[in-house]
Amino acid sequence: MNIRNAKYNAFGAIDCEIEHPVYGWIPFTADPNDVEPLGAGVFNAAKSSAAAYVAPPPPDPAEALAAERAAMYCSRLQGRLVLGEATCDALDAIAADTATPWAMRQTINNAIEWRRTSQAMTELGYLLGYTDAQMDDLFRLAMTVDV
Repeated sequence: MNIRNAKYNAFGAIDCEIEHPVYGWIPFTADPNDVEPLGAGVFNAAKSSAAAYVAPPPPDPAEALAAERAAMYCSRLQGRLVLGEATCDALDAIAADTATPWAMRQTINNAIEWRRTSQAMTELGYLLGYTDAQMDDLFRLAMTVDV
């Protein structure tokens, strides 16, 4: 059997290509514990020449945080329950203030869902005195509230 491009994967098996008599070169994962003889056979044939597993580089912290924030959202109720009564009173005062832009008042009063990456959430966090890290923590907690 012809085998090419053999390399160990993160699970200790070998990812490779085998030459199939009808379909030509096809991807194959060979596992030494495979119940099918072909899997164990390909593993044994490739193990001495397979390239070592190379773990992917760790994610860039800034990219990881941006991806986490993009997935952060909660309902208005979840957010308010985490903020607590005193902060919600301050938030409601901002919404009641006619000097607050109309769109922001509507967001505070009517948004069904709060998204961490929303410009309105960034502005509200600033107005309430929260740092970016505190806002992240608030969203993480709010997302766990079961309502």
